[in-house]
Formats: sequence, structure tokens, C-alpha cells
Amino acid sequence: MPELRAVLLGACVVVLAGCQNYNDIAMKIGAPPKEAVDLRSFEVRRYDRVSDATLLAAATATLQDLGYIVTESAPTVGVVVASKQRDAVETGQVVGQVVLTVALAALGTINNPTWDQTQEIHVTLVAAPVGPSTARDVRVSFDRYITNNHGQLWKTELVMDQQIYAEFFDRLGTALKLEQDG
Repeated sequence: MPELRAVLLGACVVVLAGCQNYNDIAMKIGAPPKEAVDLRSFEVRRYDRVSDATLLAAATATLQDLGYIVTESAPTVGVVVASKQRDAVETGQVVGQVVLTVALAALGTINNPTWDQTQEIHVTLVAAPVGPSTARDVRVSFDRYITNNHGQLWKTELVMDQQIYAEFFDRLGTALKLEQDG
């Protein structure tokens, strides 16, 4: 009988250990990336003495100048959403897949090579008032949706390149000056 208890106790430990592993995995799903704090620091800028209308007009003009098509605009809540299509083919990726396919074919294995084909870049801009002041916080985020050469969406990712955000905000600052002067 003590052996049966030991076996049952061991089984319970294994099951509970397995549950812990699944809980760890579940906690990681949907969790912000490790770089979330850094990302937020270059996603947000504060603009003083600017109206919502002026800010959103400048943001819309900036996005259009960068080649985006505005797909949604909700001025009453300070939101602008835009997107653009771009080629995503990288020569090295294609060459690597072709070489792999040829090598596998020589071994008698069939391979269906896959590489990035197109990408759609989405931009979401949210402008929010800062307390009772005339200042506005603007948060912009860039996401990529990549389709492969088989026409399947196979990757989505946050754009984490600080330079892209800096360029957007530089252009937005210029557009704001033009809007306020005009």
C-alpha cells in the first residue's frame, strides 16, 4: 500500500508540474514584449497649445505624405488609422529557400519553399488631452502584416525601429507648424 501512495503522490507531482508549465505559457500569450517600456518611450510625444482639429489634420497630412492611405478617422475621439502595402521580398531569403529546395531535392525530399512576399504596414494614432491643459499626448504604433509567396498571412509584428517613430514625429512637428501658420 505505501508503494501505491508513493506512485500516486509522484503522479500528482508530475501533473502539477505540468500545469505550472502550461500556466507559464498561458501567461506569456498576449503579454507585452520585453521592450514594451522602450517602445512606449518612442511611441509617445506631447504637443502643447494645439487643438484636436489641428493635430489630427497635421497627423493625417503626415501619414499621407509618407504614403499611407487613411482607412479610419474618428476626430471626436482623436483616432486616425492608416495603412500601406509594400514589397517584402528579401533576396537572401529567396536564395536560401531555393538552395534548400535544391539540396533537399537531391536527397529525394520535396520542399515547398516559402518566403516573405508582401507586407501591409498599419499605423494607429491616438491623440488624448492631458488634463485640463491645451497639451495633447500623441501615441502612434506601427505594425507589419506579412504575406508569403503562397498568399498566406504568416507573420505579424510590431515595428520596433526607433528611427521610424522619430521620423514620423519630426514630420508631424513640421506639419503642425504648417497647420498653425496656415
